Amino acid sequence: MPALLDILPVELIQHILCQLGNKRDLTTAALVCRSFNYAATPLIYREIRAITRGHQVISHPSTTLLQRPELARYVWHVTETGIAMRSSPHMAQEITAALSLCTNIVSAIWEDYDKAVEAAFMPFLEVLVTLPLKEFTIRTTYDAGDRAWTLLNSMTGLQRLSVCSLEWDKPPRVLQGWAEQLGPTLRHLELVCPLSVPVATLIFVFARLPLLRNLRIFHVSSAAIPWIMVCLPNLTELLTVYHHHAHYPFPSTPLPRLQWLTIRMSSVDVFAPEQLWDWICSLVPHEGSLLSFSLLSFLIQEQIAIPLSFVTRLIRKHGQSLTQFHVVAYVTHEALVYLCRDCPALTSLECSVASLDMQTIAKAIEPAKNLRTLRFVSSTPAGAADTNQAVPFSAAEAKTLMLRPGSRLRIITFGSTSYSGKWVRTTPGRDPVSQIEDGFTFEVVKSRYIDDRVTWMSNRGPPF
Repeated sequence: MPALLDILPVELIQHILCQLGNKRDLTTAALVCRSFNYAATPLIYREIRAITRGHQVISHPSTTLLQRPELARYVWHVTETGIAMRSSPHMAQEITAALSLCTNIVSAIWEDYDKAVEAAFMPFLEVLVTLPLKEFTIRTTYDAGDRAWTLLNSMTGLQRLSVCSLEWDKPPRVLQGWAEQLGPTLRHLELVCPLSVPVATLIFVFARLPLLRNLRIFHVSSAAIPWIMVCLPNLTELLTVYHHHAHYPFPSTPLPRLQWLTIRMSSVDVFAPEQLWDWICSLVPHEGSLLSFSLLSFLIQEQIAIPLSFVTRLIRKHGQSLTQFHVVAYVTHEALVYLCRDCPALTSLECSVASLDMQTIAKAIEPAKNLRTLRFVSSTPAGAADTNQAVPFSAAEAKTLMLRPGSRLRIITFGSTSYSGKWVRTTPGRDPVSQIEDGFTFEVVKSRYIDDRVTWMSNRGPPF
């Protein structure tokens, strides 16, 4: 068997091993034979980070890299923490020495939630600026400090940047002085800003980032968002939080053609969202440009109800282009019918509805011939009874919906329960769950659905 495995190309083995879920499995694979070792070793060291428990460092990959520096060429992604850098002077020296060996590094993440962030960050940053970094994420509770920002302002060549700092006591830093260096290359930006940042400052910064295509911006007044957008002619994806705290005149300059729009509702605005719907429509004025719309509101007890008038307005403008409609909110049965009937390209639909009767749902989604994923959110519209929990889908009902004539539906989720269907080869020990065609049977598998958006929406925002 080892001789046979040695014949396989390393590139093919590596592609297979990429499907393994953790480093423990990759380490086991590296012991199979020489070819597996050649294929698995770069994957084991492609991403490195310390193993910590509380404020204690259990192990750090820098020790291995210093003992075997030839492994450093495989490192593409580094995650470092203030906890590790402050654990001991010897550990900090090992970390920076090992980092300097990683000359093929592509991305780095710095996480520190201690007040003494600058002292721990500076040695790491001083090495990082000498490496060919393309992606950088900074997550801190407190400001990184003047020395760190001076060094950050000299960094060039970044294509993705995420800066998340929640300290409001100091004057806000919104990439002033750094935007000029980032402008020629930056395509993706995630930024947490204080609400107190003047719109003129935001315009000054974003006017220097004309190539930006993906923007995730938090804690900015919603009235300032259109003014930011006019500075970004290449912007195609926007994620932001609705904060109705200021009034600015709408810019006369045309907005970019957004393709992906995600809005998060704040707990303050969710009970009075009258202005929200007009504001959303104003961000996507170009007919047929929007591919995906999402409205998320995880921080509240009750979900909002989306007006039918908003859904019809969105369909009139973008019905022919819309492929994804994801709202953690209640929509009327009429809205569900219109989305499935008037959005022929729709492949993924997520919402909360008043009734989950299988026959009613089947009739509503019948025109949606390209629909592949259907998710029903467990939620209650304001002032309505909680009827969603009373009518859960069974596997048989899910199978019936998936196997309708002309249907491409393969995933149906109700709350935390998900049903996925696929054609599998028939075996003697397999119980058929549908008709058999040419030796294949359609199988529906029930599993638990975990919405990972809940985790990041309850914090500062999602990773890229």
